Amino acid sequence: MARRSLNKTKLWRRIKPFLYLAPALILLSVWMYKPLITTFYLAFHKWNMVPGTDKKFVGLDNFDRLFHNPAFIDSIGNTVFYTAGLLPFSILIPLVLAVVTNNMNGKMKNFYRGIFFIPMILAPVSVSAIWRWLFHPSNGVVNHILLKLDLIQQPVAFFSDANFAKWIILLITGWKMIGFSVIMFSAALTGINREYYEAAAIDGATSLRQFINVTVPLMSPMIMFMLMMSILFSSQWTFAYIDILTTGGPYGTSTNIYYEMFRYAFSNLNVGFSSAAALVFFFIFGAIALLLNAVSRKLSFYDN
Repeated sequence: MARRSLNKTKLWRRIKPFLYLAPALILLSVWMYKPLITTFYLAFHKWNMVPGTDKKFVGLDNFDRLFHNPAFIDSIGNTVFYTAGLLPFSILIPLVLAVVTNNMNGKMKNFYRGIFFIPMILAPVSVSAIWRWLFHPSNGVVNHILLKLDLIQQPVAFFSDANFAKWIILLITGWKMIGFSVIMFSAALTGINREYYEAAAIDGATSLRQFINVTVPLMSPMIMFMLMMSILFSSQWTFAYIDILTTGGPYGTSTNIYYEMFRYAFSNLNVGFSSAAALVFFFIFGAIALLLNAVSRKLSFYDN
């Protein structure tokens, strides 16, 4: 009996961790792994999502058509544009703001950090409505100011102009993401030992030299993390504003790969085409994530 009880105890100890993990594993399986497997399956089929219709196996035809689709190629270029354009908003500007606010006293520090974070908690629909009003061609504040300053002769329809549309989408997304990065960098700054700055000051290092030689190296893990977040998720962050403000126009100049996948599936009712595009970028972003992890291991400095 004692041996049987001991075996049950050992078995329970082995099973117990998996029972704690079970809810998370079930949710991941239902909401992530099952859709991922389904996407792999649909990428090689043609299906219009109409109930009762059959999925037709087409092999690599979806991929062949995808890479011969000019709209898809243009969306890749815009995806690169948004990814590169958001880096200053997600890393450079927030890092400077975090360092500046970190040197303030408690109340002012929290006040400014709260101000920076407010855009992050606003709903994309509300943000889009605000910016649409600001850039409205007839009664928008931006056009009114530009006309008063004689910088333009007539109002500009910014969201319908190929020269401005994607730049404004980038500006809106960057403005909204600054607060999140400021909070992340501010949290990382609190973990830096102040003795390093005191030692640097004794050696005569200026504030700029302290930032370059102390802050940046000790913040490198968080900088690399935010770099990875920005590269992998920048196109997702711009999706809502593209959908609400420009619908990818004019002439596809403001679209990106995520909006194209959405359009293929729900506008063109070609879920196989959309799944093929998703599969392509699954591997591309996976390779980027692995590369950034390898770079992070080499460049990140940990004070331990």
